[in-house]
Order: sequence, then structure tokens, then C-alpha cells
Amino acid sequence: MNSEPPRRTLPRLLWIALPVLVLVAGVVIAFIVLTSTPSAPKATPRERQARLVTVTPAEAAPTTLDFSANGTVQAADSTTLRPRVSGQIVALTDKLAPGTRFNKSEVLARIDEADYQLALNSARTDLANAKAALRVEQGQQAVAKRELALVGSDVSADERDLALRGPQLEQAQADVEAARTAVEQAQLDLDRTKVRAPFDGIVTERSASIGDVVTTSDSIATLAATDTYWVDVSVPVDQLRFIHAADAERAGTSAQIFYPDGWGADAFLPAEVLRIQPALETSGRMARVLLQVPDPLGDNTPADTRLLIGAYVRAALEARLPADSVLIDSAFVHENNNVWVMSNDNRLDIRSVDILYRDANQTVVSAGLEPGDAVITSELTAPIQGMPIRVDSSTATTPANPDDAGDPGDDEAEAAAMTGKQRPQGLRLSGPPEEITSSPASARADTRQVAAATTEPNS
Repeated sequence: MNSEPPRRTLPRLLWIALPVLVLVAGVVIAFIVLTSTPSAPKATPRERQARLVTVTPAEAAPTTLDFSANGTVQAADSTTLRPRVSGQIVALTDKLAPGTRFNKSEVLARIDEADYQLALNSARTDLANAKAALRVEQGQQAVAKRELALVGSDVSADERDLALRGPQLEQAQADVEAARTAVEQAQLDLDRTKVRAPFDGIVTERSASIGDVVTTSDSIATLAATDTYWVDVSVPVDQLRFIHAADAERAGTSAQIFYPDGWGADAFLPAEVLRIQPALETSGRMARVLLQVPDPLGDNTPADTRLLIGAYVRAALEARLPADSVLIDSAFVHENNNVWVMSNDNRLDIRSVDILYRDANQTVVSAGLEPGDAVITSELTAPIQGMPIRVDSSTATTPANPDDAGDPGDDEAEAAAMTGKQRPQGLRLSGPPEEITSSPASARADTRQVAAATTEPNS
């Protein structure tokens, strides 16, 4: 029997086993390499860097809120002076010149009274004739009574009235009353030849001269009452809750009228809210408020500070704020009425506040802040509730903790980025300066100072 020699079988086994041995050796070497690679120690997480901020304390709001509005002066009462009777103007008083003031019932013009005096004399004559006719009729009635007594009493009531001349007596009495009324009318027409002022006021325009023949529809002058002027101002609708109109129980919200063009910057006249008008402006959708200025040309008003009709003026309206209100700069109020506050443990506290009043410069907060709270005045990118913060050394009142100090280069760069962003800290609402009464430049306004407002915002 033929068989393969053993020396030829051994090489074949080697060729089969060699790849397997190489593969196994590679796996063993890879395992050793992987398991024997040295590992670096795991780094401990670095504590988060506290952000550098500047702060300012929240201030208690002033007791009175002053906000400005612009408006136009108008006379509360004005009229066109017309004669009550027709005729020729024979006299005009010097006070009928434009700009001249006059008193109620003062004679401003005279109409020729000759025709009206003659009419009065004629009416008086007619009255005398009527009275004489009545006396004659009364005498005839006495005669009729004696004649009726001779006839007897067996007559009807109508026959008796006719016998006693009752209708004739009534006619005579009516004639007397008509004549008396005619005299009164003639006297009234005669009195009306003197054209009198209907109120205390000032002449704004004269439209007639001596010698003009006028009728009851012709104008002599245009007059404006001076006891009260009105100022029609426009305010945003959201400010109406601070305003109330005058009524029988209380005065309206206090105000001051400033007319810098005519009086200078400090002088003003006192005023109050008379009415809140029922319709908004058609263009700006602003609310319209009517202010009244009492005695705008009175004895306490120097001639150089008169309030002129048609003048464009500024009004400072006052309203009292709740006692716990806080005042901050409007720039520190962020989206959704949030304010950034530094907590006692040096962390960011994002607070939602209730805003009572806000304009471009200042905001009054009614809830959410307290006086003295550290309001953050610098900008923060991606603010997170509770994130650590620290005060800039230029505004800090206590030394910084060395453990919290970071890279000095980072502090300098962050502080430089905030340059110019910090807002003024001593904010006050706008309004008349407190020193008006003592300022030499405003001495003429001493008699027109306004008492502090005692009103509350409308509920």
C-alpha cells in the first residue's frame, strides 16, 4: 500500500498553524498594550468664575409724582359783544381797546338814545290815558249800581254783570296793564342803549367804531372772561389713573403751568384738573385733560407774567404715590419687567416687579423691590438666576475676597467693557424746582407757589 512520507505532512501543518499563531500573538500583544497604557489623573472641575458687576441702591420714590404735558391756553368764557337795540354808536369807552380789562356791568359803548327816549315818553302818555279811562269807567260803574238798585234784584247773573258794565271795566283795566308794560319795555330799550360788559374780562378784538349804525346782529367787540382760563393738555392714557377731576367733595389734581417763552424757566401759575374729556385725540390717540387756571390776570400776577390766550404751555401735573414705592432708572428694567438684583450671598436675583409709572428716564416700582436693594447697573450676557456675581472694586464698599479673585487680566477687560454703561444713581422725577421761592430770578413767582398735592391716584 502507498502512503505519503511523514516529512511531507509536517510542512503542511506548519503552513496551517502559522497564521493562527500570528493572529493569536497579535491579539495578545494588543491586549497587553491596551491594559498597560498609563492614565493621567482626572482634573478636578474649576469653580465657576463670579461675574463682575456694578450696583446702585434702589431709592424710595418721592411722595409726589410730577409728569409733564403740553397744551394750549383758552378762555373759559368768551363772547361777541352785540347791542340789544339798533342805532348809531355815539360813544366807545377807552376800555374797549384790545387788551384792556373791564369789570362786569361796566358801560363799554353807547347807542344814540334819542329815539328810545321819545318812545318812553309816548308810552308814559299812553299809560296816563289808560289810567284816566279806567277812572272814568269806574265812575260809570258806580252810576250803574245805583240804577240797578232802582230796578230791583230780579235779574240773572249775566244781566247783572252787563248792567254793572263788567266787560267795560275789564277792558279798561287791561288797557292800563298794556300801557304799563309798554312803558317798561320802552324804559328797558332806553337802558340798553348803554352796552354793558357781561362779565369781568378783557377785550380781545374790537370790530366797531363811533358813528357806525349797528343792529342787534352786528358785533361791537370780542370779549374773554378773566376769572378763569382753561388749558387743554394731552397725556398718555396710562397716566389717567393718577388724575382725578374736581367735584363737589374735593379739588382736582394739582398742576402748575409753565410758560418759558413769556415768563422764563422758573415762573409758574397754579392750576388744577377740571375735567377729563370723554374722547381721545383723533391723531395721537392721547387722552385730553382740561385744566383750569384761576385768576390768570389777577392782582398777584405781574404784568410781565400774564398768561396769554392761545399760548402753547407746559403743565406739570402732580399725583401722590404709595408710601412703599421705589424709584429706579428705566435703563435697569429689562424684558418682561425684570430687574437684576444682587442678593446678600452675592448671587444674581432676577425679580419680576410691578411697575406703577414708567417713562424714558425713570420707573416707579410698586412691588418687587425695596429701598436699599442692590440693583445691578451693568449689562450681563446670558444672565442666569442664582449665578455668582461680585461687585466692581470701584463701587464696592467692602474688600473683595481673595479666594474669589480670578485672572487680573480678565477683570481689567470686563471692567473696561462696562465703561460708560453705569447710569446716574441720584434720580428724581421731573417737576418745578424746590428752590423756586428763594431763587432771585424767580422772585416774581413768590405769590404763585403751589401747596403740595394731597391727592391719591385713582383706583
